[in-house]
Amino acid sequence: MTLGEPRIVAVRRGRVQPSSSWIYVWVDAATGDIAYVGATPYDPALRTHLHLESDDAQLGRVRATVDGYAERDFDVLAFELAADIERAEAKDLLKRRLRGDASPSPTDASTALWRAVDDIARAVEHRCSEIDGRGRAGG
Repeated sequence: MTLGEPRIVAVRRGRVQPSSSWIYVWVDAATGDIAYVGATPYDPALRTHLHLESDDAQLGRVRATVDGYAERDFDVLAFELAADIERAEAKDLLKRRLRGDASPSPTDASTALWRAVDDIARAVEHRCSEIDGRGRAGG
């Protein structure tokens, strides 16, 4: 086994530090349904853990809002955003795009934002389609 560069998780004065900008989508692994869309400056694995384990509804949003989360299986698809993409805008636009809302006008979103969100939405839709197809083939 060849070791790569170490991954550095910065902890400063007892707090994990943001690492970059991420958008993530919780997809039900049995049905392909989208259960949750989120965005974070923290590592997606850490954020996923907090969604499931935190009693604080602001941190454990999946735990607080997704019915039967503990009995279901999920694939959490995480996408790192470029530095020039505003995380909250990307999340809001992705939610609209996944709901099938009309494409935004150029004044609604920058070209870079729209392209990033469209690429993410296509990847999510592809994964959902794969899961849905597996379910139909097996059932």
